[in-house]
Amino acid sequence: MKPEPMYLHYFTSERIFPFFIQYGHHDRDHKWHYHADFYELMIVMDGTAKQQINHQNYYIKRGDVFVFGEGVSHNFEDVRDLHICNIMFQPSALTDRYHDLGQISGYHDLFIIEPYLSQNDKFQHYLKLRFRQFDEVSSLIRKMYEEYNSDRPGRRTMVMAYFQMLITYLSRCYGEQSQDQEDKTSMRIARSVSCLEQNFRDDFSIKELAEMSYVSERHFLRQFSEVYHTTPHQYLIKLRL
Repeated sequence: MKPEPMYLHYFTSERIFPFFIQYGHHDRDHKWHYHADFYELMIVMDGTAKQQINHQNYYIKRGDVFVFGEGVSHNFEDVRDLHICNIMFQPSALTDRYHDLGQISGYHDLFIIEPYLSQNDKFQHYLKLRFRQFDEVSSLIRKMYEEYNSDRPGRRTMVMAYFQMLITYLSRCYGEQSQDQEDKTSMRIARSVSCLEQNFRDDFSIKELAEMSYVSERHFLRQFSEVYHTTPHQYLIKLRL
């Protein structure tokens, strides 16, 4: 079955605030679809299902977290009382950040590298929250949801503040989870980029960055340029500025 495109304006009519959060309950299979112009952060709150991502099967349960980039097709099958939270946003929301978020390797892998690579390749890994982590995430998204659906002054600022807190916390969790995944190419590249951000006053050669990532110089430069739409040298200059 051909996946159906989904657009952010299907969910929100706020043109100056392209962001949407909702809680969803599924008790039946969900159709194939992909996101044409937005990213989706999905947190499983309860229940189980078989989720197909680019025709690969993943059995999901409470505490599982996925980040879907543009063009990644997915659906649900074998649904059993599935409760999820969907947060939909444009990729530009990730660039409106403070400098030190980029120093977390889990941020680069979970929110930048993996969503991009999964457009044309197998979706590799996702975050599995521990009990304490799940409670913290649940609290943050509940506050974000309440603020999003309010009409209080400063609503958008508060929503984005909670969003920044959420992606920072999830990035930390993912970094902890991925410490034993050194064979995962995207995580190795993420570690080299976070090293670049932590030591932006130093000069790095492509060879040094490639060696940190355990890939060839050509492979590192190609993937870096595709994901970040710039060269490592220009990325470093932007950090310094």
